[in-house]
Amino acid sequence: MNRKMRDRIALFCAFVLLALLPFFLSRTRPIAVDLPEISKEEVVAQEEKEQKKAQVKAVRAKTRKIYACESDEDCIIVDKDPCGCLIGPAGVTAINALYTLEFNSMNLKNVVAKTCPDTAPSTEKECSATAQAVCQAQTCKIVY
Repeated sequence: MNRKMRDRIALFCAFVLLALLPFFLSRTRPIAVDLPEISKEEVVAQEEKEQKKAQVKAVRAKTRKIYACESDEDCIIVDKDPCGCLIGPAGVTAINALYTLEFNSMNLKNVVAKTCPDTAPSTEKECSATAQAVCQAQTCKIVY
């Protein structure tokens, strides 16, 4: 066979293959896709969960800001409980002085009517006369 005829046959076969390619690659049935059914209640519950996560994230960011500092002068000791040192060292904490009002407003949301003990204020650890608010690792802490 001469070369010209062989090239024409090869070209004809290539065209036939290209013409039949979509036929072989197509499917007669659509691809089945199983998607779970989601009710409106589940969507609402998921949105509420995401909102709650966002609120928790915002509170944590605000809390980090309240305790953040750059120098010892930024920090002060405040009561985190209405009874303060009357309930012991757990009643006080060190925060950045610039955020005292924010700290107090955050704490007032969780306060219920409470009776403080009739004892003298604690003088141990954070409530001692030597306790100071200092900045350690860019966080306000109480040292005694």
